[in-house]
Amino acid sequence: MSFTESEYTRLLYRRQFILGPRFVERYDTWKRHAVADGLCVTAHPDLPVTVAENGDRKLLLLGYLLDPYHPDLDNAAILQGILEEIVRPTDLFRLTEALGGRWALIYADPDETWLMNDPMGLRQVVHTTEALPDLWCASQPGMIAEELGLDPDPEVMERLVGAPEYREALEYWWPGDLSPYSGIKHLLPNRYLDLKRRSVHRFWPDRRPDRIGAEECTRKYASVLVGMIESASKRFDLAHTVTAGWDSRTILSACRGISPKIFYFTMIYYNKTVKTPDIYVSRNLITGLGLEHHLITCPESMGADFAEIYRRNAPEAHEGWGAIARGMYDHYPQDRVCIKGNGSGILKCLYRRAWDQECTGELLAEIGDLGPMKSNRMTIEHLDRWLSEAREASARSGVHILDLFFQEQRMARWQGAGQLEWDIVQEVLVPWNSRELIAAGFSVEGRCRGSRHPLIEHGIIKALWPELLAVPINPPPGIRGAIAAPLWRAGLWPFDRDF
Repeated sequence: MSFTESEYTRLLYRRQFILGPRFVERYDTWKRHAVADGLCVTAHPDLPVTVAENGDRKLLLLGYLLDPYHPDLDNAAILQGILEEIVRPTDLFRLTEALGGRWALIYADPDETWLMNDPMGLRQVVHTTEALPDLWCASQPGMIAEELGLDPDPEVMERLVGAPEYREALEYWWPGDLSPYSGIKHLLPNRYLDLKRRSVHRFWPDRRPDRIGAEECTRKYASVLVGMIESASKRFDLAHTVTAGWDSRTILSACRGISPKIFYFTMIYYNKTVKTPDIYVSRNLITGLGLEHHLITCPESMGADFAEIYRRNAPEAHEGWGAIARGMYDHYPQDRVCIKGNGSGILKCLYRRAWDQECTGELLAEIGDLGPMKSNRMTIEHLDRWLSEAREASARSGVHILDLFFQEQRMARWQGAGQLEWDIVQEVLVPWNSRELIAAGFSVEGRCRGSRHPLIEHGIIKALWPELLAVPINPPPGIRGAIAAPLWRAGLWPFDRDF
């Protein structure tokens, strides 16, 4: 495969942005917006940019916002509503807590200029520190490095990227706020970047949540998820990546009202085959509903031309994810926004087995799905640095440190990286990505949020589309799966326990 010049230009840094003291002139087809204090945003044509002003206050949105309670509102209307209610800059936190989408938001008034992003950090933002003379922000550190002529940090290259285990870790994610470049950090969720003073401040969690029961949480989630999907459907053509799991099934239940309009697909990659539960369960589920199901077979590798752009778009890109992206480039309808189920870990207490253990960087590396890199010393050191700051927020708010770990590290640094890499082929909607939903999930007792007995997800499906429970969720492979199916239907094997 070889790309035309126009296609190469379209794919390079697709859906990314860079902000700094000047526009980046070499991107001559990109959007340009002056922000405040001499700061300039240069944004890829496929990244939506919305600006709203009210008196001396201004908001600039990168990406999209959804209001599940007012699904007819578009980006401009949502921004205008925020501006009309802001009295002081900190009101921004309250006024965005119920909103979904994938976004970075800049607020400016005569005294303050702040930048924050969505609660799971899925619209990535990186920024320079005072180790560099000027403030720059971007979707990923390679853009800043290219603009400023920076080389990767030798210590990071030696101790992390150069570690023998690094290339063996299929889905390694970078810990803390670490990047490959000295002087460039990752903006983590629950924080805002003060663009005037070049400082990062945590704003959430800021108080102890009121405890709620599983039933109340279920009702809240069911209502908000439906609102998120309805809002998105009024803006975008949608696709849904379907698996055999709880997350996919729960999100599908929220799509009931618009189900005929969605492009349903499942991908075959890594060692999956048509006999893998993710594949045959998804096919049987969707076709059993009278809907069309599509299989996307991904190649074993990207191919040289696609790989050159893919690796340039994201420093230290994942080769396996790149092969999946190539499959989507060839077969996925790229005009559709893809609904994904990732993020439901807020309802599952994925790390509950470690709740009673002393939390250390070593423990986080052990439980955080880092593969062979779980023993890497630099990884552990940066997880310890994250812990040293997050512990105070956990103690002050009562939110368990491992819940914050899931949100601020696992989602922001793993899922956020994946979505950035796949911006080359699709825009994504994660309906769980709302601070209101995250707070509600964290407000439920941990014993009600077991990952192998997901009461709340089961309740959401039962409330919104109970027929979806007729097909087993996460059955074991092979003959055990065939045995499990009638047990599921008989109610003798109701959840995805070990069989």
